[in-house]
Amino acid sequence: MPSRANSRFFSDNRSGIHILRDHAVVRRLIRSASPGTEDLVLEFGAGTGVLTSAIADTGARVIAIERNPSFVRRLERRFELSDNVRIVQVDAREAPLPRRQYAVVANIPYAISTSLLRRLLTPAETSLEAADLVVEWGFAKRVTADQPRDYEIAWWQLRYQISIVRRIPRRSFSPEPSVDSAHLAIRRRSSVDGRTLDARSRELRAAYRRRR
Repeated sequence: MPSRANSRFFSDNRSGIHILRDHAVVRRLIRSASPGTEDLVLEFGAGTGVLTSAIADTGARVIAIERNPSFVRRLERRFELSDNVRIVQVDAREAPLPRRQYAVVANIPYAISTSLLRRLLTPAETSLEAADLVVEWGFAKRVTADQPRDYEIAWWQLRYQISIVRRIPRRSFSPEPSVDSAHLAIRRRSSVDGRTLDARSRELRAAYRRRR
C-alpha cells in the first residue's frame, strides 16, 4: 500500500502511476536489459527508487527522471551517496535525451505511454539502443501487432524489434491498476541500413495512405 506521505498523491492518480512492488518482476527486467558497467540507462518515472536501485547495482550510469517533488526528495535522500545515479526533476515527455547511445528501463505511467514512445522511437536520428518497459497490457498488444493499425507503429517496428516478454499481474503494483501490465522489450534492428530504411519508409507511407 502507498505510504501516508503519498496518499494524497495516489488519491488523484490521473496519470496512471502504479509503483512496482514485485521484486521478482524487477529482477526479470534487469536480467532482460542486462546493463553493463558505464552503460547509460534512463529511467522514466523513477517513483520511490525500487527500479533505480536495481539498475544502479549493475554499475550502469543511471539518469532517474521524476516529476513529482515528493518522490524527487525521496530519491535524492536515497541516492545521495551513489556516484552513478543522477536525479532529474522534469516531466518525462520533456526530458532531454542523450546524444550518445543509451538504454531505457522504466515502469511508465499509463497516461504517457504513447507520447513517450513517440519521443524515443519516432525521430529518424535516435540514439536509443534498447528498452525494457512496463506498460499497460492493451498498449503492449497494440504496438506489437503483426499488422499495426497506423503508420507510426509500423515505422517503430521497421527500426526496432518490439515484443512482449511476459504479462505482469496487477497485484505487482501499488496501488493496483484495473488491468494487467506487460514487460515490453524493444531492440534496435542492426540489419536495416539508411538507404533501405528510407525506401521502406516511403513504401509504408504509401501503403497506409491507400489503407485510409
